Amino acid sequence: MLDDVWWTILGLSAASFAIRLGGYVLALRIPHSGAWARGLDALPGCLIMALVTLMMMKGGMIEWITGAIVFGLAAKTRNIPLSMLAGITVVAALRLMTH
Repeated sequence: MLDDVWWTILGLSAASFAIRLGGYVLALRIPHSGAWARGLDALPGCLIMALVTLMMMKGGMIEWITGAIVFGLAAKTRNIPLSMLAGITVVAALRLMTH
């Protein structure tokens, strides 16, 4: 049984290394200029906007207030991590205040 555990660990380690190496190799092939580069640069913001919009559509007043604050902050600062942190903080505070 101990042999099975070690083979499992070895196999998972090799798979993890292969995934990381594959990501590195693919990253070398990503274009650094042109339409594809601009599209890939915009992707994180687009994904976050899609998630926020979905939460606002399914949520209530708390989510709409938070979405408006985050949208305004993101438009002003152009800082995605700061906007995400602000959104988490605002929604948590509003939920605590209403319950």
